[in-house]
Amino acid sequence: MIWFIITVIITYLIYYLFIIRKYDSKGKRIIKEKHKKKKKVIDEARYPSEVELFIYKYKVDISKVNFRAMLKLIGLVCSIDIAIIVTIVSFLKTDNIYIQLGVGALLVIPVIIISFNILGKVFKKKGLTKHV
Repeated sequence: MIWFIITVIITYLIYYLFIIRKYDSKGKRIIKEKHKKKKKVIDEARYPSEVELFIYKYKVDISKVNFRAMLKLIGLVCSIDIAIIVTIVSFLKTDNIYIQLGVGALLVIPVIIISFNILGKVFKKKGLTKHV
């Protein structure tokens, strides 16, 4: 149980440092420029891929939601998903690393679909989706 909590904390901190800090509450990317002379064109997606897929699949209305809070929630869900998969794989009683990798790879998609489905229902219940 302690390894589960440690895994959640470490993965969430990594997600926070590399993803969440780069966006404000409206979904605008925060760009810190060291040199004012050169302006760099950022050739990246508008949002992280898991956020874009979540917005597209569950038709989340960005104007109704605090984007940074949504990023924190998605980051928490993703870190719990990773911790669940790591915990299940660690309980396997085999020394073969390929079997552990295979089981982990097979668990990734169903765990992500189930957790994002639950999160999508929460957003729909709160009225943060578009009525299409």
